[in-house]
Amino acid sequence: MSIANKNYLGIGLAGLAIIAFWLFGMSIWARISLLNEAAAEREDILSSRTEILGIIEDLNSQYQQRSLDVSKISSVVPNAKNAAELVSMFEAVSQQTGMQLVEITMGGSGSGNQQQELQTVFVELGLIGSYPSLTTFLDLLEKNLRLIDVSEINVSQASVPGQQVLNFRVKADAYYLNVK
Repeated sequence: MSIANKNYLGIGLAGLAIIAFWLFGMSIWARISLLNEAAAEREDILSSRTEILGIIEDLNSQYQQRSLDVSKISSVVPNAKNAAELVSMFEAVSQQTGMQLVEITMGGSGSGNQQQELQTVFVELGLIGSYPSLTTFLDLLEKNLRLIDVSEINVSQASVPGQQVLNFRVKADAYYLNVK
């Protein structure tokens, strides 16, 4: 073999080596670059998830700290209409004051807007008793945990001979949350 052929053979082999490197090495290089980008993206996702978990843990600890407040609020404004609870509460308060609960009428909310979170139940009570027992009744309603707004009180003389008994009509609104 002549020197020129050896030079051509060396240049040819070097060219094949460069082409082989270009075909195989560059595809591996591109794959490694993509894997590095994917690893960086996964690290970003992992860091954002750990940040979100930290926020969730903070919210959970705040919820645990305020769970007593939440239970107090849910007793003031319950999650459901619960007519039986209202009737028993009014009956208990009237018995404590010495008044007689003669009639109770309950209706839906006055506004009729079902989209609002805070809903009202209209309650009309028919009571028999004395004026001091009415003031005690209203005082106990005010101190009750359940949120109740008394809007109107009508008083009339009872038709019981020999006794000073009054008829009372108390109109009130009780509140509950509209849970969706």
